Amino acid sequence: MITWKNNMDGPHTVLILSKDAEMISVWETLFQQKNCHVFHESAPHTALIMAAMTTPSLIILDLELPQTAKLDLCRRLRATTKGTLLLLAPSADRKNIFEYIHAGVNEHISTPISPMALLVKSMAWLVRQEWSVAA
Repeated sequence: MITWKNNMDGPHTVLILSKDAEMISVWETLFQQKNCHVFHESAPHTALIMAAMTTPSLIILDLELPQTAKLDLCRRLRATTKGTLLLLAPSADRKNIFEYIHAGVNEHISTPISPMALLVKSMAWLVRQEWSVAA
């Protein structure tokens, strides 16, 4: 059986940035079942503070913001942490993928996405981080 613990630092820390209380609850439950510490924020300013305080292994960004504000938030999050940054956005937003990646996003995930599919993608990124650190 695979455990999702980071062997070097204990359980992974996940920061969810969203205003969707229902999805936050679902994601929080799923990540906690995988032994992750989960925090969530709904405002960009407090999200930056939380990212600096918790140094998350994974950040899920699911905030509806104007593109320039979203790009700025991605840049500022990337400056704060080396953790994986997953951007959830409508597929119409795909035309700006290059800009988001340049701003520090590791993967743009088109929405809607099932909670389990997001969990699987997230866990794959966390495992990649462990492999990178181990190498």
